[in-house]
Amino acid sequence: TGASACRCLSKCPDLQVHIFDQGRRGVGGRTSSRRYDIRDGNEASSTLRFDHGCQFFRADTARFKKLVHEWIEKGNVSEWNGDFRSSTTQEHEFFGLPSTPPFYVANDGMQTLSKNILIDASENSDVHIHTGVRVANLNRDTVTKKWRLIGTSGEAAYHDTAEKLQEHCQTNVIGEESGYDAVILTDISSSFGGWHRASAGVPDSFSTAVRNRVGARVPLLTAMIAFDKETTIPFDAASFDHPVVWFAAKTNSKPQMKTDKECWTIVSTASYACDKIEETPMQDPTTGEFIPQSPDYLTTVPGPDLLRGFEEIVCDKDGILGKNALCNLPKHIFMDAQRWGSALPCHRHLRHESSTRKVLSGVPYDSGLYPLAPTRIEEDSKSFLADDDLALYQAGDMMSNHTPGLESASLSGIDAAEHLLIQLKLGLNE
Repeated sequence: TGASACRCLSKCPDLQVHIFDQGRRGVGGRTSSRRYDIRDGNEASSTLRFDHGCQFFRADTARFKKLVHEWIEKGNVSEWNGDFRSSTTQEHEFFGLPSTPPFYVANDGMQTLSKNILIDASENSDVHIHTGVRVANLNRDTVTKKWRLIGTSGEAAYHDTAEKLQEHCQTNVIGEESGYDAVILTDISSSFGGWHRASAGVPDSFSTAVRNRVGARVPLLTAMIAFDKETTIPFDAASFDHPVVWFAAKTNSKPQMKTDKECWTIVSTASYACDKIEETPMQDPTTGEFIPQSPDYLTTVPGPDLLRGFEEIVCDKDGILGKNALCNLPKHIFMDAQRWGSALPCHRHLRHESSTRKVLSGVPYDSGLYPLAPTRIEEDSKSFLADDDLALYQAGDMMSNHTPGLESASLSGIDAAEHLLIQLKLGLNE
């Protein structure tokens, strides 16, 4: 979302654009990729690669198809072709895989998509990228009407930093000392209360409007698994009808994703993720403190659960592989996992009422399954939230009027940026 908005804003040569990203591994957000270098008992090094968030994206709208074609011509994106299967109904497939192609991926990992967009935007424009930075508060000058960003950087900025370390961090003005004329927010958690690590101290009136617009969010968990030997699983990616596992994709099948071992990303069902968040919440019910995701927890609860579920699927003779089901999976040599508390927004029609909704630590979550393909308009409204008086904007698929997903998020960022350009032009003409 942020990269798409920046791309649009960078076309105006008189603008200075600053991107702030809280991630440990650079820009990307839900399109993050991970690389691990591990050693076996013989000290031989193996490189492992995973897309541990967004697995691929769609291009169903005319505007986004044109944009994706440009990325393909530049060599940044390819259509992902492979042996794709499903054991669930078409409406419950993971973003329409396999029944509703085509599917696209960024070459050399999904995270390169945002990076390449920002590189292109920076070539002829005044674009500044700040990584590993957390915006904790927004302060607007009553005279200049500019927004000053208050935050921190380094270890204290990250989602998974221990609360004790976070307590002792100092916050300072980040970016331009004089402030910014307008702010586009793209992380939905920026409108959480101050307890959340991603809270940006957004004014109450705006954060309330954002929360009302979202309705509920859909959580997911992902596991990253590398095997010592080839699994002989015949498919490259598949959607499943399983209580724990919704989708799995093999890194080795994606364009330019070089990895030394067979690597899989396994995506949970939303219902499983809701259950795990209820068991291990993100906020301490007594102190109200944020509880960061712990590697010890991730690799002992959701990671093994997802691997176990995946093995059940591929070894079930009555399942997706039938008589070709495996006897077992080979030994895994690596496991990691990720909690995506705000993986997706719920569909627009579920925003106000849903039988599959849970409110956990004051946050509405929804596990309802509805079609995610093709990308289409679900509601007659803007694809972003705007407060022109405050010069604050919220973009992303959480705000969009389209089906959830990367396409929706990107279009929302573009629409918000185009709207802001109009507002800035109007302001200069006053």
